[in-house]
Amino acid sequence: MADYREVVEIQKDSARARSVAQFLSTLDDMEWTDWELDFLASIGTRREDLTTRQGEKLIELREESVWYTAVDGFSLQALIGRCALYRDELTERDSAFIEGLEATGATRLRRKDARRLLRCARTLGEIEPHQGHSLDRADTP
Repeated sequence: MADYREVVEIQKDSARARSVAQFLSTLDDMEWTDWELDFLASIGTRREDLTTRQGEKLIELREESVWYTAVDGFSLQALIGRCALYRDELTERDSAFIEGLEATGATRLRRKDARRLLRCARTLGEIEPHQGHSLDRADTP
């Protein structure tokens, strides 16, 4: 969940909200849903203050676009390599995900993919079940 002060700041600053929304909508490597694209487009043209929920959602989308190279001290590149060794123990879908990361030589991941990699690493026993949860929504400051 986003910090309340930051939500209030962006909620009351429509120019900043427009700027963030317009920037996020231009990211080519983000797989936004249709709803998220519509939301960003509407905020990108909005002149009045946002509601609290709109501010929260905009900050949430911004956080989803951040690149990560490490999480809780774990190098994502190293975890990709370790998970690739045992990917046959994962579901077919997760195995294909890990293979794709390894094939591209990924060294950094967006939040969604980093969470998925950490989940795979926990499943394989590469990290403990209690580790790597700092990207989960409930644990986000």
